Amino acid sequence: MLAEKYKIVPILSDQDLNAAATMDGDSINMAGFHKATFIVGLQTLGGAACDFGVYSGATDGACTTFVPFNYAYGSAATAAANSDVLAAWTKATALVGIAHATKDNFMLIVEVDGAEMASGHRWLTFRFADTPTGSTGNAQVHAILTPRYTNALSVTAFA
Repeated sequence: MLAEKYKIVPILSDQDLNAAATMDGDSINMAGFHKATFIVGLQTLGGAACDFGVYSGATDGACTTFVPFNYAYGSAATAAANSDVLAAWTKATALVGIAHATKDNFMLIVEVDGAEMASGHRWLTFRFADTPTGSTGNAQVHAILTPRYTNALSVTAFA
């Protein structure tokens, strides 16, 4: 079973992308994990594009240093043919914009290698940024974590 080999963690639930200038998900303590794969569902996007990124910090909730990551969108809107087929992977070294006109109701996969985090940082945070301003829509985010140790599945990944 997937849940016996990987840790599945809810990060954001029905997040309103126009709620604030930045919207952070729950921070993950990566001390017991090698990799985080974020599964992002984007719904009812409109208005301006918003940005997303991943940050590391020395404490829970600290978004101190941008963490490079790889990402790919589904090839079509959810429930359409090929919506589960990922487009080409892209390496991000800065915030990435989500184009509301072309990514409404799409799936986004973001993969972060824990080795990319800044030295001394063990907390990983997924962030949406309404920059400039005016993005609308909702997002939900779950993470699938690859554990360092097989018994790490029963412990929490939060604070």
